[in-house]
Amino acid sequence: MMNRIGVLLFLLLVATFSGSAQTVSFEMDAPQNVQTGQPFRVSFSVNAQPERFRGPDFKGFDLLSGPNQSSSSSFQMINGQVTQSMSITYSYLVRLSQPGTYEIKSASVTVKGKEYTTRPASVKVSGAAVANQPRSNSNATTPSRQGSSSAATGKDLDESTGDMPTGEDIFIRAFVSKPDPMVGEQIIVTYKLYSRYSLSSLNFKNLPSYSGFWNQDLLDPKARIQPGQETYNGKRYVTAEIRKVALFPLKSGNYSISPLEITVMAQVQKQAKSRFNDPFFDQFFNDPIFNMTEQPVEMNIKSRPVSIKVNELPSANKPVDFSGAVGNYNLKATIDRTELKANEAVNLKVTITGTGNLEMIDKLPIVFPPDIEAYDPKVSTSLNKAGGVSGSKTFEYLLIPRSAGDFTIGPLNFSYYDLSARKYVTVSSEAFNLKVAKGDGSQGAVAYGSVDQKEVEQIGTDVRHIKLMPLPVYKEGDILFGSLQYWVMLALALVVAVVFGVLVRKQQIAKGDIRALRLKKANNVARKRLKLANDYLQKRMENEFYTEISLALWGYISDKFSIPRATLSMESVSEVLTEHNAPQEIIEQFVNTLNNTEFARFAPGDKNANMEEVYQQALDVITQAERIIR
Repeated sequence: MMNRIGVLLFLLLVATFSGSAQTVSFEMDAPQNVQTGQPFRVSFSVNAQPERFRGPDFKGFDLLSGPNQSSSSSFQMINGQVTQSMSITYSYLVRLSQPGTYEIKSASVTVKGKEYTTRPASVKVSGAAVANQPRSNSNATTPSRQGSSSAATGKDLDESTGDMPTGEDIFIRAFVSKPDPMVGEQIIVTYKLYSRYSLSSLNFKNLPSYSGFWNQDLLDPKARIQPGQETYNGKRYVTAEIRKVALFPLKSGNYSISPLEITVMAQVQKQAKSRFNDPFFDQFFNDPIFNMTEQPVEMNIKSRPVSIKVNELPSANKPVDFSGAVGNYNLKATIDRTELKANEAVNLKVTITGTGNLEMIDKLPIVFPPDIEAYDPKVSTSLNKAGGVSGSKTFEYLLIPRSAGDFTIGPLNFSYYDLSARKYVTVSSEAFNLKVAKGDGSQGAVAYGSVDQKEVEQIGTDVRHIKLMPLPVYKEGDILFGSLQYWVMLALALVVAVVFGVLVRKQQIAKGDIRALRLKKANNVARKRLKLANDYLQKRMENEFYTEISLALWGYISDKFSIPRATLSMESVSEVLTEHNAPQEIIEQFVNTLNNTEFARFAPGDKNANMEEVYQQALDVITQAERIIR
């Protein structure tokens, strides 16, 4: 008897430790046989967060696309306890045009400083159609992939199985904080999963489309899901918020947000059958504690569409400088000094804080005195996503007075629509009085050529005083008036006056025509944002990178065609490009790049692998649009 109990305890301990061990798995999936010219998929999957992925060299293959990254988050809820896992997949679509046997070389990933490599594999290409047979190739001793278990259907379960899960047992509810917002008003859409079963995995299948809205994901995809419990329709559920998004409507109208679709693996209990012929073990496992087991059932879950009616902002009492900001904001401006010499630099910092779409706030409408040279500001944004989007946005201006005198900057104004007061509000800063003394010539002029104000260099050493020629000496009795020299000097003076008048007139027209100025700067502003995005790309700063790419694309269209950014959407971008006779290829490429950027910003999982591809797409489409569209 004691020996049997010891054997039983030993088996239980082995099962416990073997279930808790988890090995990093890096696998390759590819067909063994394909037909000539038939596209096929080669994918590499890792069940951990990779630090770096290196794909194989597809020399001799026709590479149609890739690497295309997809990810899935999964979690298991058992008695309110949650464990999470993830799976990252890099896939390629390739083709072979000649019969023969080809080798798919190794790929590698780095996880926690350790490199994992797949073994090379071969694929045979024939002229006749053959059935694809999947291959799994891994360097791990116990390969496994999260969410890849075979799903059981209802008829696959034994009659002794408990009830199959239905739409009343596992479902998603979508909550919208306000179904009838105003243009620019922040609303929160929350997707909550309800389950009466234990779940072993959760994979996002289709993410909602937010056409007509600027959106910001409020949940960190790497953060742990926090479970809860809730009674709904008289039943007790384990719940979890799986997606939470802040939406900012871009224009009025009726909108329908498409459903969020996921797949889950539910663990359904069924009666265990004893496989022992020993009376002791048969009697032991008939105990209720041991006579149930679980079988996975895959379910496809989809939320309902969300309907939103967006109302237009009131037109009465709208400030002239209103740019579409809606929420509640404060304005603060500081300057580092008010007394300086000509050609010395001074820094003006303007900070807007509050709740609302800070990312959409563009340059402030500041008019500087003509004798003060102002450079494009360095812009930094700090966001707090707890319960909605709030935070601050700072503009740092480099100013250089070019002549002596007293100058006044400001007061600076910023207008927005206050939702609580239901009216337009203008907040202002104090005015700054600058006392600029005459320079002694030792400071030199300041050259500034960096969008982020990191490089300021003195060029005073290049300046040389003009050496005056000796004044002419005339003999007594010589008369200038009426002489040939007099008429030549008079003609030159008239020519200079005419040229000066034409230049002044052109400058006045350019300054007065805001649309022409924005059109001229559209490409430059977009490229400055792309340059900043490239800096974030090198530093692997995901959120900042995708934000700059998005602002570069939307801002280019806004500046190019003088369209308020708050009224832009995917549809309006396509319409305005069509109106300006843009080729259909450019229109599709621009809209696809916008879609890819937005999806990459808010899709769960690691975004690093797509950053270079998104950056190249944005750079290409703006370059082509600037070359073709006039």
